[in-house]
Amino acid sequence: MDILDKGVFGNIRQKMAIWLKKSNKYIHQNWDEFKEISKREKRETIIAIEILHDMIVGMEVTDAEKRFLKHQIKDIIKILFLISLKVIPSPIPFTPIAIWIGKKLGISILPTSQPQLPYRN
Repeated sequence: MDILDKGVFGNIRQKMAIWLKKSNKYIHQNWDEFKEISKREKRETIIAIEILHDMIVGMEVTDAEKRFLKHQIKDIIKILFLISLKVIPSPIPFTPIAIWIGKKLGISILPTSQPQLPYRN
């Protein structure tokens, strides 16, 4: 019998196996939603970059575009935070824990859909 199958290590191993099985099921059930969110965020980020460019070169920007840019910058910061959790070398799944804690605190750390995309040529 392997030493990992005994005592505390066996319990951790069993819990990790259960967590991985649940995570795999969740990903399979939500993959299409993940793809749609990624496409939306890409489109919104491209528009935000165009607005920022216009501001830098001195072009006129509407208040709605400024609000859009501000909201999208918040989403980009959220995405960078979630990505940074992935580079921490640890067996602990920090991203789901951070999302769970955020929900408990009433804070969304996931990117959100913009209320309305400004019209851009």
